[in-house]
Amino acid sequence: MEKLTKGGKTKRLLYECAIELFQEKGYDKVSVDEIVKKAGMAKGTFYIYFESKAAIITQMLQEYDDYYSTVAAQMEPNTPASERLELIVRSSCQFTKESIGVDLLRALYMEQLLPGRSEQDALNSNRALYRIIHELLVEGQQSGIYRTDFDINKMGAWLIRCIRGTFYEWCIQEGRFDLCDECVQFVHAFFCGLEWPH
Repeated sequence: MEKLTKGGKTKRLLYECAIELFQEKGYDKVSVDEIVKKAGMAKGTFYIYFESKAAIITQMLQEYDDYYSTVAAQMEPNTPASERLELIVRSSCQFTKESIGVDLLRALYMEQLLPGRSEQDALNSNRALYRIIHELLVEGQQSGIYRTDFDINKMGAWLIRCIRGTFYEWCIQEGRFDLCDECVQFVHAFFCGLEWPH
């Protein structure tokens, strides 16, 4: 794990205190004053690292990416691409359920709906999830699992879009269905259409 600088540790502490408060009280009920009080810091310090409370939510995208990268690095390279893709999706669901939750995911979506936000954040094709899925789809095509008459970039974008839609539905329904089961079932159906006919 990368060693944090003093500034990095300060930012990390502010982030962790904020997330803990958000999960305890709800995002809308937490103020910057409460975050810095919990972190034992001055309010000015908060604004050195985050331009607003909403920036904490945007930081969650980096948490997602770090998590995806860790999961991908731990996957056995000899495992078929389809199984590794399922593992990435399942891991994303587990991380969302256990570390983010409905309230914070909803806040993240609301933040991304603000003008100018989505293109640079959640929909940025340079993010780890896009890169990992693209690499696994390419590998699947090269190994003869997936059809080559589909554009791989479109396939990756559609897959992520549908997963995001399932996450959104999970927010609307206040987490009343099993996110992992729903996404994995969808992924199986999606890949049935992507695989060569037997």
